[in-house]
Amino acid sequence: MSNCDTKSGVCETSAQPSCHSESKCQCGGACNGDPVVCKMHVWECSFHQAIKSVKVDILKAKIQKSWGAKLDKEANAVLEVMEAKWASMQALGQAKEQLREKFQQICKENK
Repeated sequence: MSNCDTKSGVCETSAQPSCHSESKCQCGGACNGDPVVCKMHVWECSFHQAIKSVKVDILKAKIQKSWGAKLDKEANAVLEVMEAKWASMQALGQAKEQLREKFQQICKENK
């Protein structure tokens, strides 16, 4: 199904069966069952999706160029902290495993 707002360029799509009926067509019924109108609507929506994709790609490149160095520093800071957090989580897991093993040994001992 496809739903496209031509003013905002926002389109939603999902796979649909190939048969054409108003309730199952690719344009979500906007064509009133006319397969030609359906194709036109789907192509128009596809155009808006493609334009949006190109705009996102252009903006990503400009953001990388303008803010890349700062974003890299921020990413490095996050990575450093997350690595420390991960190491502490591993240490905690090992400590819990050691405690479990000690409890198992204690349970096996005679009184």
